[in-house]
Amino acid sequence: MKKDYLSGLGYWFAHFSVEILCFFILYNVFDISENAWFFFCMFDIFAFASQPFLGYFCEKHIHFMPGPTGGFLLMAGALVIFFTRDVFFLQLIGLIILTAGNALVHLSGALETLKVSEGGLSESAIFVGGGSFGLIAGRLIGAYDRLFFIPLICEAVAIVIMIILDKRVKERFGADAYDFDRHPMKHELSTGRAIGITVFILAAVITVRSYIGYGLPTAWNYTTVRMILLYIFMGSGKMLGGILSDRFGARNIGMVSCLLALPALLFGDNIMWLSLIGVLMFSMTMAVTLGGLVSVLPSNPGVAFGITTLALLLGVVPTFFTKMPSQFICNIMIVILSVLAAAGLWYTVNNRKRKNI
Repeated sequence: MKKDYLSGLGYWFAHFSVEILCFFILYNVFDISENAWFFFCMFDIFAFASQPFLGYFCEKHIHFMPGPTGGFLLMAGALVIFFTRDVFFLQLIGLIILTAGNALVHLSGALETLKVSEGGLSESAIFVGGGSFGLIAGRLIGAYDRLFFIPLICEAVAIVIMIILDKRVKERFGADAYDFDRHPMKHELSTGRAIGITVFILAAVITVRSYIGYGLPTAWNYTTVRMILLYIFMGSGKMLGGILSDRFGARNIGMVSCLLALPALLFGDNIMWLSLIGVLMFSMTMAVTLGGLVSVLPSNPGVAFGITTLALLLGVVPTFFTKMPSQFICNIMIVILSVLAAAGLWYTVNNRKRKNI
């Protein structure tokens, strides 16, 4: 099980390109619209909630190329939105196309990096981490119409990279590499656990992480530089979670990251460096939860990844409609949810390490 950093880094860039394009559109077009709240909400719903279903579609159509297809849809949707600012119906159509492309590239990255890792977590963690960097980049350049060419070029390059990586996987594993009924995933982090209970607990852990991540108060985060640091630490935490899990064991990293993040999350509201440590530590559980889900759904990795995005959406939704409670209540919630998340990982995930690293 040697690490395949080429696939991980290739899809890091593909994920980066997805988010820089999507968040350029969100902040360049929708953020100044009178329907901004609606479009932001629909973006999350369409992009996240569709992935379990598109994941199942990809599993059943093994020669379909979700990455390049998604890349072209992303570019088409972005162009429609960018050039039809005053037509609500066309904006909505463009958003649907954009989010379909978003979902397909995410799924392609998950399926390939999980496949080439043959039981490890590093590759998929590196892939997932790219999104945070693209998000902040797209948000920053979204203030300038003339910079629209940057995310378009990034996405065009990403399409070429995904085509090359897809060919590489099929040369290594055969033309039926993505036939998961015949060649199920080899992840064993949650082998032997009850499927239903494991899926529920791991999805709950992801939801908790999403809710705390989106709703956590950060009074220190009032400058552009500090906002950039926040997303850098978030993305770095996601990558480190998989890399360290392969070396030290998924259960160890998952539980330790949840518990060590606790004091930083509790007392970091006004202390930047402490809050950043908490964000980095808490983000490390992403790879562990994905590995656990794939372990109990080895023939349905697309659905497993889709469950993670659906759980992320469930954690985000409350932040659209309600504000975080008082600091005291917020701290109590952080303690309870973090401890429950650590307990959930202890129950569902074993401490299997990666061989030949």
